[in-house]
Amino acid sequence: MSFIRSLDEKQISALLGDKNTELFNLLKKDILSGVVFPAIRKNEIYFYYEGGCLYKFSNGKFSRDKNFEKYGCEDGNLSPYENAKKQVVSKFTSTKGNDKERRLLNALYGLTFNRKHFFDTVVLDIEVNLNGNIGAGKKCDLVLYNLPSGEIMFVEGKVFSDRRVNVKCGSLPKVIEQVNMYSSAIAEQAQTIISQYANHIEIINRLFGTQYPAPKKLVQPAKLLVYETPLTVNLTENNSYSIDTVTSSLGTNNVVFVKKEERPSTDEIWNSLCK
Repeated sequence: MSFIRSLDEKQISALLGDKNTELFNLLKKDILSGVVFPAIRKNEIYFYYEGGCLYKFSNGKFSRDKNFEKYGCEDGNLSPYENAKKQVVSKFTSTKGNDKERRLLNALYGLTFNRKHFFDTVVLDIEVNLNGNIGAGKKCDLVLYNLPSGEIMFVEGKVFSDRRVNVKCGSLPKVIEQVNMYSSAIAEQAQTIISQYANHIEIINRLFGTQYPAPKKLVQPAKLLVYETPLTVNLTENNSYSIDTVTSSLGTNNVVFVKKEERPSTDEIWNSLCK
C-alpha cells in the first residue's frame, strides 16, 4: 500500500508522554487557534506553519529541518518555539519574497481545528504526496473535506501570475498536465485514499478533539483553484487565452478563477468546484 495515514499506539504514547509534553502542548495550542496545521503521514506527524514544516514527530521525538535554523538570528526575547516559527517565516520571505500562493492557502489551513470558525468544509490535509505509481514525489496542495456529504476533494492552488497558468497565446499552460496527473494518481488508488483518510480522521479526533466522521466518497477528478485573476476589464489577450485554455482542458466544473482581492471560504471553494 502506497498511500498511508497512520500513527501507532507506541508513537501516540510517546507524543503524549512527559518527554514531549511541553512542545506538543505549544503546538496543540497553535493548532486549535488555527495557526499550526498537523498533517498525518506514515507513522509520523508534520506540523506546518506559514507554509513550512515547523516540526516533525517521528520515532518518538520531535525534530526540525536544520536548513530552517540558518534563517533569522536567535532572539533572546523569544522562546525556542517562537524563534523556530520566526525562522520558518524568514526562510520563505528570504527565498520567495512575496509568496502569495503559500499565504493565500495558509489562510484556509486553520479552519479544520479553529473553534472560532465553523464551516461545512474543512482542510483535511496539505502538501499531499500520493506515493503511487503515478506522480510520485509531486505534492498536491490540499485535501478538502465536506462534512455534510462525507466527500473529500484534492485541490491544487495557484496564483494567476504563475507562468504555469498564465501563458502566451498558443502555449499550453503546464498546470493542465499537473492537475491531470493528480487526477490519474487519485483514480489509481481511490479506495485506499478513502480508507486511509478514515485512519487520519480517527487520529486527529483523538489528539485534537475534533469529532469528524469517516469520509464516504472521493470526488474526482482533482480540481484547480486560481487566485488573483485579473478583472474582466483588465484582461489581456494572453490572460483570456490562458483562462479559456485551462477551463476547456480541465472542464468548467473542475477549475475556479478567483478575482483579485477575493478571499473565498472553504465552503465557497467547495461549492464552486463540486456542482
